[in-house]
Amino acid sequence: MTEQDTLPWYRGSTDASPFALFKLLCSSKASAFVSSAAFPWHLRSLDSELYWGTGVNDAASQESWKTMVQQWYGSVVVGTTGCAYLFRRTGNPYHIKIPRQALQNNEQAESVVRAVAWGLHPPTNPVLILAASRSIFVFDLSSMTIVGKLRGHGGEITSIAVHPSWPYMFLTTSRDLSTRLYNLQFTARREPNNPPWPPNKGGSLAGPAFGLHSSEPEGDGAGRCVGVLVGNRSGGHQGAVYQAAWHPTSDLIATCGMDHTVKIWRMPVVDMEKLKQNKEHLAREDKPLFSTDLIHKSRVIAVAWLSDDVLVSCSAPALMRGGSVEEMYEEPGEIVVWQWLAYDRFLKQGQIKPIMRGCVSDYRNSESFKILSVYALPMQTKSMQVFVSPTRTHDPLLLVPDGKEIRIFNISHFTPRPPPEFPLYNNIASDTSHEGSHYDEDSQLADALSQNLRVGEGATRDMRDEDEDEDGIPAPVTYARPKPERKLFDEVPSWVVSTQAADEVHDRLPDIDSCEMAWGGEAIIGIGKKGTFFHWKLRHSSTNP
Repeated sequence: MTEQDTLPWYRGSTDASPFALFKLLCSSKASAFVSSAAFPWHLRSLDSELYWGTGVNDAASQESWKTMVQQWYGSVVVGTTGCAYLFRRTGNPYHIKIPRQALQNNEQAESVVRAVAWGLHPPTNPVLILAASRSIFVFDLSSMTIVGKLRGHGGEITSIAVHPSWPYMFLTTSRDLSTRLYNLQFTARREPNNPPWPPNKGGSLAGPAFGLHSSEPEGDGAGRCVGVLVGNRSGGHQGAVYQAAWHPTSDLIATCGMDHTVKIWRMPVVDMEKLKQNKEHLAREDKPLFSTDLIHKSRVIAVAWLSDDVLVSCSAPALMRGGSVEEMYEEPGEIVVWQWLAYDRFLKQGQIKPIMRGCVSDYRNSESFKILSVYALPMQTKSMQVFVSPTRTHDPLLLVPDGKEIRIFNISHFTPRPPPEFPLYNNIASDTSHEGSHYDEDSQLADALSQNLRVGEGATRDMRDEDEDEDGIPAPVTYARPKPERKLFDEVPSWVVSTQAADEVHDRLPDIDSCEMAWGGEAIIGIGKKGTFFHWKLRHSSTNP
């Protein structure tokens, strides 16, 4: 047996696909599937990944956890218009209908379940978290009923992120510029408990727009909003928030959105004692520890943590101005691996300090980052998924839908971007080496700049000699197109997961709109229009949880 044969598939050859099509469902009468989430835990999660404090290590709890995992391992929930479907390993999918009466009148026509996730409360009782328009529904799998209905966002919810160690806590991002933190251990608040705004002595009724409790009931049943990352304030998002990601070990949250920015926040500090007494104020954060729009040129649609201080983020195509005002062109989206340089300044040994607040340069377009690798994505890319193993025993992977295929890239194979070409130093050295030169150092630098810093292709004037037109108005500045980034599909080897196994219907199948890697890298789930559901399994997979 060669060394190549002993390597895991994600470090071996890309000549053959490691996944085989296992299940395919499609119906011409069904609505498009727009979101999916696979059951995320296994038999050892209770000991290695989740934290519930004391009281869950006894034999009864361990046996109950084992029974729960064996029952639901291999299940997938998908969201569509007005409902969600729960696919189990065997049997027909279970239909979960979103109650229309729980939605406001202007939400009923747009009640698409755009985000789904799995949660736990108590430790051995799984629940489904469904987001339709601006509302959240908590579906209990033991009773097969909706046990929680929550509202609070002022815009459509775009994503749900469950805490990796505390699965009773989750984040929701929204088009209302904010990110909200929920806790399933508490029930929805019926009355507001806001701090007073001087000179008034009573609680403020300003509402959610200011990061406060609503004057109306928050909802019914399980779940309560305990914190909010405020938008449109001194350091919040100025556009829709698309995704949030929990730090693997620290109380940090990364968010990204329409305003081209990536932000890193401390988790809102919640007073648990007051929360238990129903006397808590809503925890607010409006100044992140890091914020910048210098990494991406367009809206940022995905972000994930690769390690304590290294992140990966993906952007959509950007409309750019070319050599003249009239000339417009489109640049492809990018995937960027970058390092947050201020991690050690805020955290010590992985713990949040009691007081952690950055300065203005941290939450207003910080430059405290280092770009490690950049690749251009195909223009048609609408979604992608970054898979990071919770136990860090698997290389991080990038999954990109490409028509009826899925491309899988090992992010550890990304190479540093080449240094930019900058011949200025060569010209300065050439000028200073001329014998008998009577220019001083400043003149030599200016000459070198005039030789290299041109404006527009084919320009013959330097910037210091720019002329004005006949009316005395300076000519418009033109910009040369930047050198394109390396193309991901051309530069990095990838594995191709295809639907070719379904030969008789392959040409009639819709494209794959979204995908995710499930069960520790053992399977891939893909969804698309016409209720299309793909399930690929690793060829040498162990089916045990």
